[in-house]
Amino acid sequence: MKREEVKNKIPGITDEQLDWLMGENGRDVTAEKTKAANLQTQVNDLTTQLNTAKDGLKAFEGVDVADLKGQITKLRGQLSEQADGFAFDSALDAAIHDAHGRDVKAIRGMLDVAALKASKDRTSDIKAAVEALAKEKAWAFEDIGSGYPNVPDGGSAGAGGGTPAADGVEAAFKGMNPGLNV
Repeated sequence: MKREEVKNKIPGITDEQLDWLMGENGRDVTAEKTKAANLQTQVNDLTTQLNTAKDGLKAFEGVDVADLKGQITKLRGQLSEQADGFAFDSALDAAIHDAHGRDVKAIRGMLDVAALKASKDRTSDIKAAVEALAKEKAWAFEDIGSGYPNVPDGGSAGAGGGTPAADGVEAAFKGMNPGLNV
């Protein structure tokens, strides 16, 4: 709105009235411009979000959702089988150790592992199979010790307390040479 246009439309308007009218009009115009600018910012933000979403969806073009679901089902089955296998191996190894089996691989080779895996009551069937094998082939469950022979060496580590313990050779030498200080 221009001052000349107002004067032409409202003849006899005073300058004071015109100033007031122009001020009110300016405030209204400024408020509406602010609202329009805020709305334009929102439109720009939403347009950017929409374009980002469209770009993201392009990555899924041509993807067969049914195939993906099938792959997920297959992988879940494999994970379940693997977890079941770990649980079976753990239960079998624990049963062998409980029966004091020393060579777990050898003892597993003597068992019908496939039948035990297919068992409905694995825990009791594994325990029964290991116990039966322990009775039938007790040699596989015998304590073999540490694997090192126990050979006496004439002394023990850490013995003494001032003078070292005499071993057999030293005692024989002293016996043959009583006057010699060693």
